[in-house]
Amino acid sequence: MKNRFFKSALLRWLLPTFLAILLSGCAGAGSNRLMAEGKIATSISAVSHYGKGIGIGDFYINGKWGGVLYDGWGGGGATVCCISLPHTINSPIMVTVKWETYRTRVAEERWHEATVPLHISEAKPGTGYDMVVHFLPGHNVEVWIADEGTGSPNYPGPAYPRGPVPDYVPLSDEKPEPAKGKSI
Repeated sequence: MKNRFFKSALLRWLLPTFLAILLSGCAGAGSNRLMAEGKIATSISAVSHYGKGIGIGDFYINGKWGGVLYDGWGGGGATVCCISLPHTINSPIMVTVKWETYRTRVAEERWHEATVPLHISEAKPGTGYDMVVHFLPGHNVEVWIADEGTGSPNYPGPAYPRGPVPDYVPLSDEKPEPAKGKSI
């Protein structure tokens, strides 16, 4: 019992410390750090709003790997560090998102790319949560940085997917889903 308590307490302290050290490389700016002067770094996470039957393979923001979402509904995987943004924002920031979708039931993989504005809703640059990429139906995408996380009712971006997972609805140029109980 004592040994189990010790391990639990050790993990409670070591894991956050390790994560803080790992992510600290994202925070710096200047000549002796990872970020250039005038830049700020943010981590990247993603949420899929596609539905059941589709996953997101690798995705990239401005050429920087952002991760993988195996499921088409909700968030997935770890947050990836980091992408560099201007510390002072004088005009809209555009980001290019490139992502792969796959549908194993119909053996279809596709790459998509979109250049979209970065929506920033934070009181002061660098105070918000990480950059969140929302993969939306119709192969649309929105990118947000906000003071609130995706689970908050005050989050200004697309609402976090909840409830029963809807089936993915293929677009007209995609392979149709097989009838229930049949496979291709």
